[in-house]
Amino acid sequence: MKKLFIVIVLVAGALFHFKPELFSFDFSSSGAFDEKGNPEVLVFTSHNCGGWCNKGLLEIEKRQVPFNELSLDGNEANQKLYVDLGRGQLPYIVIGNQKVPGFYKGMIASALAQSYGEKYLTRIEKQYYSHHFYEDGSPMIYMYGASWCSYCKKMREEFAGRGMDYFEIDVEKTPDQSLLVDTMQIEGFPVIYVGYHRIQGADINQVLNAVKRASNKQI
Repeated sequence: MKKLFIVIVLVAGALFHFKPELFSFDFSSSGAFDEKGNPEVLVFTSHNCGGWCNKGLLEIEKRQVPFNELSLDGNEANQKLYVDLGRGQLPYIVIGNQKVPGFYKGMIASALAQSYGEKYLTRIEKQYYSHHFYEDGSPMIYMYGASWCSYCKKMREEFAGRGMDYFEIDVEKTPDQSLLVDTMQIEGFPVIYVGYHRIQGADINQVLNAVKRASNKQI
């Protein structure tokens, strides 16, 4: 299992450093909202996207989330909106002000949870996400890692140097490892959450920004 994760971490790490847009959300002021300011779900697709767009649509559908599919094929209005909302790898899923480029179940779940709470999470997801919050409901920094992971060590040092409280779970030492990895889509280490907000990779700035946004919401 360790060898498998090492390979995954190396691949994910390379993608993270050279194509970070695949692993991050855009929290710009633009987004998908109805006339009352409630978040909506837009899924941009194209026939060139093939199976990945189909997987993205099925993921949203099976969660019974109301959404609008916006095809970019020959539709100038959808193309303009796609550009205005930041564009990204297809399927490009916009949920309120959360933007998920490409098909990635872990980030889709995170984006839905940030906009709608646990409403569209599965029963098992709700169970794991509940650990990301303190008893008073405020979000904590929760890191899924491994003892041998150098990026996890880096984040421990970052947290310690800034005096930041966090909780770490060693995924490989959990009795429900397979279920945890599959449910939370842990394909490399570390995977860090601030409440519902998922940060893929060892990026202290993303964590700090997520903590800041969470603090503002508590005020």
